[in-house]
Amino acid sequence: MFYAGVTDVDVALTTAERLGGRRLLGPALNAKGGVIVGHFEDPAGNVVGVAAPA
Repeated sequence: MFYAGVTDVDVALTTAERLGGRRLLGPALNAKGGVIVGHFEDPAGNVVGVAAPA
């Protein structure tokens, strides 16, 4: 899995869903509290992470 930097994790996940992806996680604050993360599965089955500053 790789992560892409985004400005808004929820918007990125919503866009992924609209384009045929499936939300797996998030938005969620990471364990150290500095980053908001999310994961989605694309239509081909690849898992992608998105991250933004908290």
